[in-house]
Amino acid sequence: MTTTETEPGRVRPFADVLRDIQGGEVADEAAMLMQQLVAAVQTHGKKGSMTLAIEVQPMKGNTSALMVSAQASIKPPKGEPTAAVFFFDGDNNLVRDDPRQLALPGVLREVGRAVNHDNIKEL
Repeated sequence: MTTTETEPGRVRPFADVLRDIQGGEVADEAAMLMQQLVAAVQTHGKKGSMTLAIEVQPMKGNTSALMVSAQASIKPPKGEPTAAVFFFDGDNNLVRDDPRQLALPGVLREVGRAVNHDNIKEL
């Protein structure tokens, strides 16, 4: 029995129909997308989802034929967005330094490390 034949009264397995769409391209794509979804769920520790959309419509000009199309897609979990603190200036531009805070004078200089004299032993 070929994949296009079924016994009377018997339901053809859905996976067989899916393999017949575009020579199995949708089934193969769905398998790869499932693998990507599992990896994303493991990485982020959150749930994701996969959707397989099937559309069936009558074929124009042939009342005994149907057009069947399918598309697989995933909605993987996402990580937390990265953030940084910004301020806004008088023109509503985002800047890293608060324009309302006074700046320190430019005369700051680097100083050496303090020496702890209590731990110095005499020779």
